[in-house]
Amino acid sequence: MSEIYDVIIIGAGPAGLSAAICASRTGLKTLVIEKNAPGGNLAKMKSLENYPGIPTLPNPMDLAMRMYNQALKFGAKIVYPEQVLGLEVKGALKIVKCKGGEYRGYALIIATGREKGETTIKGESELIGRGVSYCAKCDGPLYKGKTIALTGRDEEILSEMELLSNYAEKLYVITETLNERVIEESSKYSNVELLKGRIEELSGIEDGISIKIVRDNESFEIKCAGIFIASREEPKTEIYRAAGIKLNDQGYIAVNLNQETNIRGVYAAGDVTGRGMQVAIASGDGCMAAISALKYVQALKKSMNDIKFDGKIFYIELEEGVKAYHRIEETEDEIRMISTYTPPEYRGLGLASKIIDVAVNYVKNRGKKVVVECSYVKSWMEKNKDKISDLNIEYRIKA
Repeated sequence: MSEIYDVIIIGAGPAGLSAAICASRTGLKTLVIEKNAPGGNLAKMKSLENYPGIPTLPNPMDLAMRMYNQALKFGAKIVYPEQVLGLEVKGALKIVKCKGGEYRGYALIIATGREKGETTIKGESELIGRGVSYCAKCDGPLYKGKTIALTGRDEEILSEMELLSNYAEKLYVITETLNERVIEESSKYSNVELLKGRIEELSGIEDGISIKIVRDNESFEIKCAGIFIASREEPKTEIYRAAGIKLNDQGYIAVNLNQETNIRGVYAAGDVTGRGMQVAIASGDGCMAAISALKYVQALKKSMNDIKFDGKIFYIELEEGVKAYHRIEETEDEIRMISTYTPPEYRGLGLASKIIDVAVNYVKNRGKKVVVECSYVKSWMEKNKDKISDLNIEYRIKA
């Protein structure tokens, strides 16, 4: 059986690494699973100017590597490249199924961010980070006072236009269909020019990019410092929906202010929640998720170690109305060890063994004959002969 981690974090971008730092520093046994390499969106940025305490960071991967090394310093284990194939999260033990095997943990933090969709414009993929951007909030300030372009679906263009117009000296908005809302909204900004047409090709030039546009079977080119392609990054969350984790209308994981999802012990942080889309916000989310996971794991472990006895059963009350237990019946001459039960969602945590250990200590002190009717107890006793040497045991195993 594989080892059990206190918390498993999926994703090693700013949110995931921040969660790993916070979780491992508090003593949680922490595993991070990353499908590519640590860094997330920091690896795609050409510079970072809005991270608190770091006025300018020409190479954002420097920050990613600091986070990575800090997490390792506090004891986190980081596995990459490793692809997550499926999840089982409704039980107390969360199971993450990967190409390399299964990982098990008490708590799960999802920090997989957003992923770039398929590139559809010729030259687009070659210019990512060198003139092509998908995040106005992240990269807009880099083009302050410059000429830039914006394209994408009309809904996303509307949400990005105001922000980019505040930075750009001139903003070209390129769409194949100029609907009334786009026309009306663009008229509010003196530096916005609408261009109807389809972008056929992007190519790099000395001071930016050249954009080839086709309109009415004719083509023309414009030159600008960069182009923003709206709504080309999206959350890849179907695997989480399939596991029973609730998503919002936009496909992002729904969380509360503590980064909790609809499933106990499962948290989400960063861009995968659709909030902020900033490195600093993702980092804060990761820390909050780790704090929530810490409280959950501590409470879960406390409940699993609190074994009670009511005269008939030794039990652990895992949550309200949910118990793992061993049942006995005691007469004047003997004690019958009848049955052992652990709820399916709590199996694999060693709870039954803990309960039987306490029950055996109890029957030792009673000085009576012990009748074992439970096959699990018999198996436990065969493995722990040193603990039962003083007992008078008769096995009456029932099918």
